[in-house]
Amino acid sequence: MDLIESERPQVPVEVEQSGSQEKLPLIELQVREYIGTFLWLGLLFALTAGLKVPLDSSPKAAAISISKAPWVFGAIQWLLQRWPAWLSGWVLPLLSMSVLLTLPWWGRKVGKTWAWIIFLILSLVWVGLTFVYWSESIN
Repeated sequence: MDLIESERPQVPVEVEQSGSQEKLPLIELQVREYIGTFLWLGLLFALTAGLKVPLDSSPKAAAISISKAPWVFGAIQWLLQRWPAWLSGWVLPLLSMSVLLTLPWWGRKVGKTWAWIIFLILSLVWVGLTFVYWSESIN
């Protein structure tokens, strides 16, 4: 069943940005997204290949049973060792995820610059906690 040309959904050729900025072609926005995605994935792959984090518990905590997890969950593991499980295992990760999911809305309300600052601060907190977990696990 073929659609008549007028019945096909129209895909915008250009996307208008907020404010008085110029219009960008949709393909250019897609290329930017692909480049950003592959750069972040490359960085994560390099971290995964370069960090040798053991899955065993710290020698300092030989009497305490600590669950094993990949280094990706290092921030949550570090928080679980210090704070209650309901806070560090549920509340803080869900709060972080809700902030990330609402960033487009915040970008419209407070500006894109502040949304980027919020994203970078949140990312640096989780990456920093992961490195703290990593540094404690190799000692």
